[in-house]
Amino acid sequence: MVWKGGVEKRLKIVEKYGTLNYLAEWQGLRGEDLNIDLSEEREIICSKTGMKVIYTGNVEKYCNV
Repeated sequence: MVWKGGVEKRLKIVEKYGTLNYLAEWQGLRGEDLNIDLSEEREIICSKTGMKVIYTGNVEKYCNV
């Protein structure tokens, strides 16, 4: 992958936002279907840290705009 994602330890915030591009790369590496609904957000909970990451196309949620 071009960049590392995820979190090494659970953050104080309850949830973190990620890009759909990262989600697609991650799913591709896992051999999963790349058909991603751009109108929906997808939540994945890290099995290591328990941190919830919400993948979204809404740039304002994952960038400090």
